[in-house]
This record gives sequence, C-alpha cells and structure tokens, in this order.
Amino acid sequence: MTSYTLSKKCKLKTLLLVMGIIPSLASAQNLQLNDMGLKSELDWLQAQGVIQISTSTWPLTANEINRALANASIETTDQKQVIQSVRYRLSKRPKSLVTTKVSAYAQTDREALPQSFADDKMSDFGASAQAGLSQDDWEFNLQVNVKDDDLIDDDDISFEGSYIAGKIANQWLVAGQIPTWWGPGHDGSLIRGDASRPVAGFTMQRDKQEAPNNRYLNWVGPWQYQLFAGQLEDYDAVPDAKLIGMRLTANPTEWLELGASRSFMWGGDGRPESTSSFWDALKGTKDNIGNRDSDPANQLGGFDTRINLASLTNLPVGIYAQYIGEDEAGGLPAKNMYLGGIDYASSLNTTQFGIVPYQLYTEYTDTRSSGSAKGVSYNHFIYTDGYYQQGYPLGFALGGDTESIAVGGKVWLDNQNFINAKMQYAKVNQSGRDTNRAFPKSDKLKVLDVSWEHQLNPKVALSSRAWVTDSDIHSSDIGGGIGVEYTNF
Repeated sequence: MTSYTLSKKCKLKTLLLVMGIIPSLASAQNLQLNDMGLKSELDWLQAQGVIQISTSTWPLTANEINRALANASIETTDQKQVIQSVRYRLSKRPKSLVTTKVSAYAQTDREALPQSFADDKMSDFGASAQAGLSQDDWEFNLQVNVKDDDLIDDDDISFEGSYIAGKIANQWLVAGQIPTWWGPGHDGSLIRGDASRPVAGFTMQRDKQEAPNNRYLNWVGPWQYQLFAGQLEDYDAVPDAKLIGMRLTANPTEWLELGASRSFMWGGDGRPESTSSFWDALKGTKDNIGNRDSDPANQLGGFDTRINLASLTNLPVGIYAQYIGEDEAGGLPAKNMYLGGIDYASSLNTTQFGIVPYQLYTEYTDTRSSGSAKGVSYNHFIYTDGYYQQGYPLGFALGGDTESIAVGGKVWLDNQNFINAKMQYAKVNQSGRDTNRAFPKSDKLKVLDVSWEHQLNPKVALSSRAWVTDSDIHSSDIGGGIGVEYTNF
C-alpha cells in the first residue's frame, strides 16, 4: 500500500520534482508483481468457488489470471462485480500501447508497524518511475525508486522492480530484482516473503498453470513451479552469499492445493562454490552437522496447503496452513515453524453502496523452533547474519522466534474503493537476536492498521493509510500517510 502524510510538504515537493523529470514508459505487464488489491480479489473469487487459481506463488502472470477468468463460474452480481474489477486491473496497461506512470508517497515513522503482503513502502518519503516495453513473449521494465531515509541502507536510489523477461514454450525466464511470495497466507510466508528488498537474480516459472495433457499425469491438475537463484546484498557475515530456491504447487481437485518449498543460502566469500558443494547443498544430506568445512548451506524447507470449501459444502470458506523446518530429520523438515488461517468471502446489500463484497480472515503464525524460542529460527552458525537481507527477513516479516495472531478484513465498496484493515497482536523476537533489524529486541505489539485505495479516475489512483501501534519498547504511536499514482494510457 502506498501512503502520504501532509505534514512534510517540503521534502515531498522535492521528491515530486525528481519523479516528474524521470517519466515512466510501460506497457501491459505479462508478469503481475505483488499487488494486495489483485491478490485480494483473486482470493475472494477463489473462496467463492468462482475460479480455480493458485495465489500462493508470486509473481503471477496475466495469462494465468485470464485463463482462470475464462473458466469462471459466475452466478451472482457480487461475483460479476469482482470479476470486472480484476479485468479492469489487467486492462489498465493494454498490450502494444506505450503508457507513462509515476507515483509517490509519504508517511509518518512506522518503526513498530508490521509489514504485510506487497507492503514495501518503509521510508518516510519516496517516488518511483518506470520505463518498460512488453510483448507476448518478452518484457522489459526499468524502475527507478527514490526514497528519503536510511532505514534499510544509505542508498537514496534503488532499482527494485526492474527486470527483463522472456517466454519460451510456456516458460518464463526472468532476470532482475523482483519481489517473491511463497505460501497461502494473507499476511506472511514462512519461507519467501517480501519484507526485505527483492533479491537480485534469476527466476523461472510457468506462464499458464494448465494440467498436464498426459492421461497418466492429468490428475495433478493445474500446477506451477518456480526456481530462483540470486545473490544477497550487504550480507556481511558471508559476502556474496547466494540464495537458491525452488517451489512446486498442484491443484489435483477444485478444492485442494498442495505446495512444497525449499530454499538455501550457499557459497559466498570464503565458502566452497564447487559443483560438488552445490550438489551437497541440493541433496541436503550434510547440513546441520556442526562442521564448517562440511556443512554446505543454510537450508529451509517445508509444505503448505489450502482447502476451499465452496465446492464441497457450498460455504465460501478457505482453510490454509504452512510449515517450514530449519533442520532435517528422517528426510522431513524439523525444528518447524507454523502458519495457519481461515478466510470467509461474502457480500452485503447496503442502501448507500449497493452490493459490497468483503472478505474476513484470521491468521496465526509461530516462527519459534517447534514451539521453543531458542534463537534457531532464521539463524545459522556459518551464515550468522541469518535468513535476512540487510537485516530484514527473507521469510516471515516479523522474523524468527515470533508468535502472531492477526484478524483482518477487506471490503470493496464499489469498483473505485477498496479498504483493507487488520488487527494484530504479536510477541516478536523472543530470543532477542539482533540479526532481525526490523525488530531487534524482544517486544510485544498491538496493531490496528487500515488502508484505503481510491481510483479517482481511470488515470489517477489515490491511497491513504492510518495505524495505531502499542509497543512495550516504543511508545504508543498513531501514524498515517497518503499516496498518488498517475498512469497515462
């Protein structure tokens, strides 16, 4: 969510000037990067039983979304309304048409505010501009971001969101710095979230997630994989450490999705980077034996699932869970972290706004090691900066040894207004590991977070956000912001 505050106009004007002299050229995106509004709409339609699509692996592709929409089973006015909203989002960048896009935001300090999906605005002020081209089988995007503080590092300019991609035989190969998300959660992923800056590297995945044509494999249903290889930035413990990841999902029935994920840190300055070392890391058989010379990598892996009850019981309810292990025992993850939740999608018939779709969810997360805060989760005796980049988690946004419960709601007042709200209670960093720069001390948080997106007209989108946080370490805080995005297409 983008955000602005009006109390710091001087610096904001400077950023707007910078933004204005760096125009953005962008055409229709084949790759749909992390987007809270889009994910929420697809989740609502999935819980209603209107479409079958996996929203647990990002980025998604426009072709996969269109495939799901083409097979949609629309029965009610509210379902049609959300379908139209998704189509509108995809049509904002029509193919073969060059458009310009600029955006900016400002907000009060958000030191104790937890991140959620696609919540990448961490600095007090920022602006971005894009230059890109897109065709059916290739895509290029250059994104320049300007920010006004040193919360993560001292660089005022970054290129996260930039990439070049090509498609061959339903496979996309992407090189660049794009956010990733692996898991069924609304607020978090235990293994690959987007709380840190995107890791620069290579990503490979399918375009359309169709079921195999082979009659012996067709039972797998629509499926997806994602492979990733990149290099961590500012990882002082082992400079130039690599991050390798792989994920596989399948939908064998309309109501069931299964996923498996694995990632590992490997190589870097002073560490083996031979083929045999990589093979040992891939096999995972020599990990966590306490020998610096023999231990090839810092591994995480596990499984997740989502069950949609709409096709089974006609209830618009989804139940999901994920578990990820820091260790291995008997060929399965051990020292596990857990995430689970339930969501409900429905609508209200109001006098003022007419039919109003909404979704409610509750989500529990425990990133301790099998229920014990031992300083093991997201940490390693060789890669001592932990499972973090620049001190921000590569997995769950609150970091290791955390317990969190969140209750949230999403409301579509109409096609121009989307509201997202969340209450959260969390006990963060219970082992007090300072590798977690987001929450470097053990703390208890109480959070109320509300955001609003308004499509002022086809070219201008506004957003605002307000939050209240209470922390044992930091004083209670009321904050907020405002943002704007202009697209000329």
